[in-house]
Amino acid sequence: MKHKNQISDNVAVKILVCEAANQGLKGMICVGEVIRHRNSVKGFCDYKLKHIMTEPKAIWKMAENAWELSAHTNYTKGADHFENVHEFGIPWWAKDCVRIYEYKDHVFYKEVYYQ
Repeated sequence: MKHKNQISDNVAVKILVCEAANQGLKGMICVGEVIRHRNSVKGFCDYKLKHIMTEPKAIWKMAENAWELSAHTNYTKGADHFENVHEFGIPWWAKDCVRIYEYKDHVFYKEVYYQ
């Protein structure tokens, strides 16, 4: 039985294809870890766009594999955010985060909670 906020495998795979189709298997795994750490699709909206459906079948299989593997890896050391800072710059929300890991185009962050 899934927890109420748990993300469906189908949605997670779509997010991986949308966000990391060009990042290879490890890049997809890293994004999968972030999805799992967040346990939310908040901030991910492009996965609903129809253009991702044109990705090759091999990318979809890789995304399925990456999603499964991401349940057993920790490359990103608990990161709950990521961004392609090379293309889009440092995001506004990074001021509340610690930079944890970088792989290919993505920089991974963990939000810092202040008391």
